[in-house]
Amino acid sequence: MARLNLDRYRRQWPRVGAVLGMAAGGATALAARKMTPPQVLSAANLIALLVHQYEEYRDPGYGGTQINRVMGRVLKGGSPRNYPLNTHSAMCINTAIAYPIYMAPVLFPEKKWLGLGPVYFGMSQAGLHGILPKVVLGEWYGPGFLSSALLHVPIGVSYIRALRRAGPVTGSDYRKGLGYAAVIVVFGLAAPNVLMRKKDSPYAFTDAQMGPALADEDPHA
Repeated sequence: MARLNLDRYRRQWPRVGAVLGMAAGGATALAARKMTPPQVLSAANLIALLVHQYEEYRDPGYGGTQINRVMGRVLKGGSPRNYPLNTHSAMCINTAIAYPIYMAPVLFPEKKWLGLGPVYFGMSQAGLHGILPKVVLGEWYGPGFLSSALLHVPIGVSYIRALRRAGPVTGSDYRKGLGYAAVIVVFGLAAPNVLMRKKDSPYAFTDAQMGPALADEDPHA
C-alpha cells in the first residue's frame, strides 16, 4: 500500500502542490495582519514556487524532458524520458528539498539570508528557463519561464525592497543570501540530479510530459 501511494504521489505531486498553493494563499490572507511584509512576500514566493512546478511538470508539463534535452546537448548524452532527470528525482528535488527551503523564511523571517536565497534562486529561474532553451535547443519557451518572470521576479524585487524598509540590510546579508542561493543550486539541485540519475531508470516521463521531444522520438512524426 505504501508503494502504491508513493507511485500515485510520484505522478500527482504537481497537482497536490497546486492545492497546497491554494491553501497557502488562503492561510497567508488570513494571517497577513500578523505577518511582516517580508514574511508575506516569502509566503508569496512559496506559492510562486508551486505555480512554477505546476507549469514545469503538468501544464504544459514538459519542463523535465526539456531539461534532459538541454543536459544531453551540453554533456553529449542523455534521454529526454528518464536521464539525467527522472520522475522520481524530480519529485524528491521539488518537494522534499524545495518545500522546506521556501517555507523556512516564512517561519523564521528574522534570518534575512533564509529569505534572500530562495528569492535569488527563484529570480534566476527566469533566465534559466528563458535563455537556455533558446541557446541550446533553439526553442523560445521553457516551461517554468512564465511563472518565474511573472511571479518570482516581481516578488523577489518587492521582497528586497520590503526588507530594506523593515530595517538595515548589510552587505553581509546580501552575500549570505547569494551564498545560500549557490548552496541551493549545488546541493539542492545539481547534487540530487547526479546522485539519483540512472540511465535505465523505470521512472520515465509520460508522453504528455515529452512536449517537442515526442515528435523527435517518433520516426513517423
